[in-house]
Amino acid sequence: MVGPSAWIFGAAGAFIGAAAAWLVSQGNPGNMGLCIACFLRDIVGFFGGAKANMGAVAYIRPEIVGLVLGATAASLLTKEFRPRGGSSVLLRFVLGFIFMTAALIFLGCTVRAWLRLGGGDLNALWGVLGIAVGASVGALLLRSGFNLGRARRLPAPLGWLGAGVAVVLLVLAVLAASGSAPAGFTVTKAKAFATGTTPPAVFLKGSDGKPAQVLKPAGATLAPDGSIVAADGTLIATSDAVAKAKPQPGGKRAPLAVSLIAGLAIGVVAQRSRFCSVGGIRDVVLVRRFDLLFGVIGLLGGAFVVNLALGQFNPGFANQPVAHTDALGNFAAMAVAGLAAVMLGGCPFRQVVMSGEGDADAFAAVLGMAAGAFVAHWQGIASSPKGLSPLGWPALAVMAVVLVVIALVNRERPA
Repeated sequence: MVGPSAWIFGAAGAFIGAAAAWLVSQGNPGNMGLCIACFLRDIVGFFGGAKANMGAVAYIRPEIVGLVLGATAASLLTKEFRPRGGSSVLLRFVLGFIFMTAALIFLGCTVRAWLRLGGGDLNALWGVLGIAVGASVGALLLRSGFNLGRARRLPAPLGWLGAGVAVVLLVLAVLAASGSAPAGFTVTKAKAFATGTTPPAVFLKGSDGKPAQVLKPAGATLAPDGSIVAADGTLIATSDAVAKAKPQPGGKRAPLAVSLIAGLAIGVVAQRSRFCSVGGIRDVVLVRRFDLLFGVIGLLGGAFVVNLALGQFNPGFANQPVAHTDALGNFAAMAVAGLAAVMLGGCPFRQVVMSGEGDADAFAAVLGMAAGAFVAHWQGIASSPKGLSPLGWPALAVMAVVLVVIALVNRERPA
């Protein structure tokens, strides 16, 4: 069944997809104009830094800040801001943790899976198929009685947790952009490159495209032949390795103001439309309604059209930005992520938006995602463009078992 709201979801999805693709043209990583998992991970990297293996992904993404504040503003204007929560808070934290870990094994959230496909990354086909399977299993669990309980009205201060944290992050982002970030935080240098050597050498390019300044390791310098040598003269990276160096993900970003304004606009649209990247599949299986599914169709279409218009559409499996070609790994990771999202009651995009509307349960899920990002990088669970890490498959297996246990324990029995 398709209702009139289908076109609202479709238009909202198209706007979000188009805006995300446009943000890539403004400096964000390829096929990553908007990724809740990746961008939350980058924010955690700002606090976790190199000690948590996050030095290359350390940047407060203004899009996340804008998404929350845009949702807050829209919900206040429409009198839909309601402090609420208190339903299985700890489990929501765990589900958020699982979602994030699985997403970083895939290298993208359920929104980025569609955006990757809209940019021509055919590896995302396996991820989208995984989302469909995971969300369908989640819908069947809901039909069989899975329930995390009802939210209740909470004191007003708890409803402002999401917006309050977003404001703090915005202040820190502005300070970091001005070079005044407090000591102890990490910011990946804009447009920084890193070699694939061990340890990697990080450097900036000059206006002529050639290496101009070595950032790491400390004391390393450029040799006349274009290689990078340590302070003691030890060769760190050959000139060939320097030539093949790739941009650090945290160093690829649109200007702060552009990112913030885009995030605010997307936040308003998302709050008003109730867009969700897994809800459409859930509703098709659960109640045979197709309205929400138009949202992801619009997301895919908007991204495809803008990518094509801007010359960013690059179809194929190989050499895709921030992606790997492990088909089974992509499928399994997104199946786990899709199941966790449906059990949460909405994808991570929706959780971030709801945290701006006063939903403390959604805020707990977002905190779980942040914790998952930290652990995934600290413990080496997150994938790389080379493929899954050695801990990737064991982590997916453990998370799948945990999801099954949560589903069984929280299943309402018929009276």
